[in-house]
Amino acid sequence: MDSAAFYRKLLLTIFIILPNIFVYAQAKLIINGGAIQLKNGAALIIDNPDNTAITSIAGGYIQSEEETNRVIWIIGSGGGNTYTIPFGNPANLLTLSFTAVNGAGIIGQIICSTYPTPTWKNSDFLPAGVTNVNSNGNDNSAKIIDRFWQINPQGYSTKPDLSNVIFTYSDDEYNAPNTLTEANLFAQRWNSTLQKWNDFFSASTINTTANTIQIANVPGSQLYDWWTMTDITSPLPVTLVYFNALLNNKQVNTYWQTATEQNSNRFEVWRSKDAIQFILVGARPAAGFSSSIKNYSYTDVTPFTGTSYYRLKSIDNDGSFSFSPIVKIKTADAENIFIYPNPATDYAIIKSSSALINKKPIAKLYDAKGGLIKTFVLTDAEQKINTLLLPAGSYHIGIGYNNNLLKTLFFIKK
Repeated sequence: MDSAAFYRKLLLTIFIILPNIFVYAQAKLIINGGAIQLKNGAALIIDNPDNTAITSIAGGYIQSEEETNRVIWIIGSGGGNTYTIPFGNPANLLTLSFTAVNGAGIIGQIICSTYPTPTWKNSDFLPAGVTNVNSNGNDNSAKIIDRFWQINPQGYSTKPDLSNVIFTYSDDEYNAPNTLTEANLFAQRWNSTLQKWNDFFSASTINTTANTIQIANVPGSQLYDWWTMTDITSPLPVTLVYFNALLNNKQVNTYWQTATEQNSNRFEVWRSKDAIQFILVGARPAAGFSSSIKNYSYTDVTPFTGTSYYRLKSIDNDGSFSFSPIVKIKTADAENIFIYPNPATDYAIIKSSSALINKKPIAKLYDAKGGLIKTFVLTDAEQKINTLLLPAGSYHIGIGYNNNLLKTLFFIKK
């Protein structure tokens, strides 16, 4: 080996990154038993997509224990290769690794970093752009490991899909006053667009001996910046997208949608006459664990005459629960509303009472997919609707006033 090659290898084998600078490595970075220290916003840029472009020998590691210290690896599409970044500190090796594929972009790169929070209270040391670590409105720091990780794709027109994402943590990052159980840890990531933790979950596998958490798959569309580890019995919040109710032939159809579910057990539908005292009217089993849209419904066949109030109770496997906002349904004015002829051809007539017409109810016509066709005011106790130009199919009309839905009429256009 000539002297130039020897010194080049030595430079890439052991060196310390100076503060506030960018250092590029276009060949291979070999860390042979030493430490590369990234300080004060330094960036180590690996301009080589080969997955061995960073190689650790004899316990060598990259110390980046601050939020703004970064390893920027220009990996391009990923090519199905596994990339390993040997993060660490003098006490622990904190390796981060992932397999990447299907990325598209001329300068596609993955920005990675990790840092511990100085105390158990993660909410005092949030990464830039992360606004909270709350669960049901309460600070969840005690149930979160005292560390954040960044996996941030940049320069892509299509972000790569990741698989076998492995995070490494240390035992001293969940000690008291944390109250989490190590075996219950799973990974959650922050959506910087929606400003929440709860829109995506992927199954996590924990190895408490190796101190690793592995995620099987993260689609490129679900890659943002920051991750942390949470006790599965107290996940960062799960959102109920909506809960609503429709009146249909003197029965009330309740329906709701969830974007994600974590540790969910069941949903209960509760009814009240005064919005104070509620009774249980029915239940549906929950998905348990889901990162996709789920739709549910329950029909109350015996609603109160007059006004009924409904709310949804979401119950987790550990017994914790939360309630939805209350939905109000008024049935008295709806008893004498109907539509004919059904099926319709050139027209249909909505039959109602003069008392209802005096309240100037609003009617909304929808197609079978729920698309709004038109909105109009009922001005006649027998109001004719022109259906001649409607394509053949199923339709429904929602009728109400003062933001109260009275009834939903269903009809078929021949």
